[in-house]
Amino acid sequence: MLNYLTIGGQAFTNSLDRIFGTSLSLTNKVVGITGASGALGQALVAELSLQGAKIIAFTTNRSAVFPADIKVISWQLGSEAELRSSLQELDILIVNHGVNVYKDRSISAIQQSYQVNSFSALRLVEIFIETISLVAESPAQISTKEIWLNTSEAEVNPAFSPLYELSKRTLGDLVTLLRLDAPCVIRKLVLGPFKSNLNPVGVMSPQWVAWAIIMLAKRDFRNIIVTINPLTYLLLPIKEFCQSCYFRLFTKSVKQDPDRPHNTPL
Repeated sequence: MLNYLTIGGQAFTNSLDRIFGTSLSLTNKVVGITGASGALGQALVAELSLQGAKIIAFTTNRSAVFPADIKVISWQLGSEAELRSSLQELDILIVNHGVNVYKDRSISAIQQSYQVNSFSALRLVEIFIETISLVAESPAQISTKEIWLNTSEAEVNPAFSPLYELSKRTLGDLVTLLRLDAPCVIRKLVLGPFKSNLNPVGVMSPQWVAWAIIMLAKRDFRNIIVTINPLTYLLLPIKEFCQSCYFRLFTKSVKQDPDRPHNTPL
């Protein structure tokens, strides 16, 4: 009887945490943001700073300007492995960089879209997960580690840019697969059109989107949907559930595969 009361009390507490936004505290958390010089990246830097987080801005734009208290690390696409020591410092990695080639369907555009939107993000996730076992000495320390990935609502809706849709959808699908064995929380940022260099006609402001992301993350939402399109709120959970079930049925857990060498990348 006592056990049932304890479980019920914990469930009630968790519900209150979700309501009041105390499930996740960002105070003094070290948060790394890729694409930090973009519109959403800058908005996230500002919002997370207000929440008391310590920010590391990863940017490929060497001329980008950030507040004096922000640690800035310049990097190049394809050199993700060089960020390993910096990724070890993080409690939360926000993978936010991306590219939109619009109507271009050339071979180089295909390669660029997948390289930036899919494979670079995946390499950063892989390295970050590898560092968790090196720096976390207890389950409590592991529980503070998180990955947030900007996959876009292009996962379930057209973005009128086919290569952007295909590459972002690939990232979203792979994130769903990785979640099955990941040692830390992985959150998807499923965002509608906001005004930025990638989308100058976006209808939402990046500042509002950043506020909404943080608000939902603090309430422990794993799929953080911020959009004006009501269909996304319906379609994304259905797609995520069905795809997760499919992956569970037809793939084998990494932890249960005795033939997989321990040092084989994810």
